[in-house]
Amino acid sequence: MARDIKLAGFKYNKISAERQEGFKGELKIAPGINIKNIEKSESSKEILSIEFIFSIDYNGLGKIDLDGKLFLAVDSKTMKETVEGWKNKKLDNEINLIILNIIMQKASLKALELEEELNLPPHVQLPRLQIGQPEKK
Repeated sequence: MARDIKLAGFKYNKISAERQEGFKGELKIAPGINIKNIEKSESSKEILSIEFIFSIDYNGLGKIDLDGKLFLAVDSKTMKETVEGWKNKKLDNEINLIILNIIMQKASLKALELEEELNLPPHVQLPRLQIGQPEKK
C-alpha cells in the first residue's frame, strides 16, 4: 500500500570524517544506518522527526559518521502507527524502507563528497562507461 509521505526537511547535526595514515591490510567498507529516535516533531503535529547516524567504516583506513535528523510529513494514522511502532521496536516495513532509503540517498551524497576530499574509496559502486559494440538499427 502506497502511503502519502513527503520529505519535509533534512539536516546534519554532526559530520565527522577521518583518514588514517599507514593503513596496511585488506580494505573492507562497511556502511550502516542507525535510527536513534522517532517522534512527533515539536513544531508540528503532522511532521515525524527521525534522528539517525549514517556511518561508513573503512576497517582501519578511515571512518565517516553523519549524525542528522530527517523530517517527514505524514498523515495522522501513519504518525500514530510509526511512533507506537518505534516504542515497541516494531516499525511497519513500508515506513522503515522509506526512512532508510531517504537517509541512504541523502547521506550517500555527503559521504561521497567527504570520500573525495579525504581520498577514501567510494562506499557505493559508481557508474562507469565502457566501450561496446554499436547498436544495430
